[in-house]
Amino acid sequence: MGLHRFYLKEGDSVDDRVFTIESEELIHQWRNVLRFRTGESVVLFDGTGREYVGEITGMNPKTIEGKVISMKMCDTELPNHIILAQSILKNPEKFEWILQKGTELGVAEFYPVITHRTEALSLRKIDRLQRILVEATEQCGRCIVPILHEPVTFEKFLRLEFFDKKEVELIVPHLVADGSLADFSLNSRKCVVICIGPEGGFDENEIVAAREVGARIVTLGRRVLRSETAALSAVAQLAAKLDG
Repeated sequence: MGLHRFYLKEGDSVDDRVFTIESEELIHQWRNVLRFRTGESVVLFDGTGREYVGEITGMNPKTIEGKVISMKMCDTELPNHIILAQSILKNPEKFEWILQKGTELGVAEFYPVITHRTEALSLRKIDRLQRILVEATEQCGRCIVPILHEPVTFEKFLRLEFFDKKEVELIVPHLVADGSLADFSLNSRKCVVICIGPEGGFDENEIVAAREVGARIVTLGRRVLRSETAALSAVAQLAAKLDG
């Protein structure tokens, strides 16, 4: 079993020599849940892409200190920046599942979108969603926690300024499509955006609007997938292409 991995919270710090833990959340977890003692080793990351192996040298109720044994740059990120624009789902647990598994598969940013057929128009328990992102990042070995943006309508999402850049590839799974995602070859563009519709799918006006900003309209196979399945199928197929 490997070492426990932790994302540093506000108030915590690490450099190439020492680390200091002052956040109540980590102190509670280390002292009372995991029952760490001096001499134990941990893995820390701070969201910059660096990963540190450290050893605890001192513990008191308000501070935990340690020495850094080694530092390395993580190599677990996909070569392309992946954005998943996911319609908010009726079942909050399904949206949470997408955040967790999307993080494991390499998504860098999540945009909750509101489409014509979206029934839930807002997200609940944002703090819980952020914890899911952090815990999934800790678990899967990544060193950069994905960004969760504020909900946005699909129309406004298509007007975000990164679509004005030539380096963005927009992929929209839909039943009536130009071809299969599995058959498309990806170029070297830096950012790939995947847009997933709600339980009832995108309407035709939304597909037209996506085409107008250069979207590739694709299928994910011969079967009709639920929204949450479509999201992870698309990300997994894309990650396989990029990691291959």
